[in-house]
Amino acid sequence: MEKITSVSNAKIQEIKKLLTSKSERHSSGKFIAEGVNIVKDIPNSFIIALFMTEEAFDRYKNIVDKCDNIYIVSDKAIACISDTKSPSGVVAVCKMECNVADSDVCIVLDNLQDPGNAGTIIRTAVACGVSTIYCYGDCVDLYSPKVVRSSMGGIFFVNCKKLNDKKDLNCDLVVLDMTGENIFFVKDIPKKFALLVGNESNGVSKEMLAQADKLISLPMSKNMESLNAGVSLSVALYNLINI
Repeated sequence: MEKITSVSNAKIQEIKKLLTSKSERHSSGKFIAEGVNIVKDIPNSFIIALFMTEEAFDRYKNIVDKCDNIYIVSDKAIACISDTKSPSGVVAVCKMECNVADSDVCIVLDNLQDPGNAGTIIRTAVACGVSTIYCYGDCVDLYSPKVVRSSMGGIFFVNCKKLNDKKDLNCDLVVLDMTGENIFFVKDIPKKFALLVGNESNGVSKEMLAQADKLISLPMSKNMESLNAGVSLSVALYNLINI
């Protein structure tokens, strides 16, 4: 078990790159998960290494047992590799791979940008048994620290894929759009479909809108124009999978 005190240590610098660089994460196939509550629930097979302060090492024995490759780091070093204001003292380096089978229902994020929305959608997907999420266009990186944290561990149970065109889906494309049919009146959604939510500010892209098999909407009272992307998709998904 190696001890690291210097913030200039090569391993600390590597983690800093994983925190800040999408290209570094995807070229290396590694990303960072931070926090006691998330790390304790990560399947052991995903964890490459654990970086913990001495206090965290002594306190969280259930986490220590998850990995043989552990580094004890100073408070300054843990702060250097933390994406939060108050570090918990536990950082895991994880590998990007998911062994769950693709689900019949999948989700498409169309130029979605907000990490919180992305994390909420991942959590909802896992809760609903949906294991496949596609990213179309300029989406937030689903392996970024904020998305991973917002997903509350859900990121380890979904397949994250890039979508180039609707033909890659091999199923009907159902799009959330304000001009769509009221979701509570929809009766002909197939068992296998892709549910798409658009960008927070600009909505659904013209390319995806043109390829939609069905447009659906959530009804709103006159006092509210819309819900955010994470909530909208969550409400729609729960309703559609129970049709």
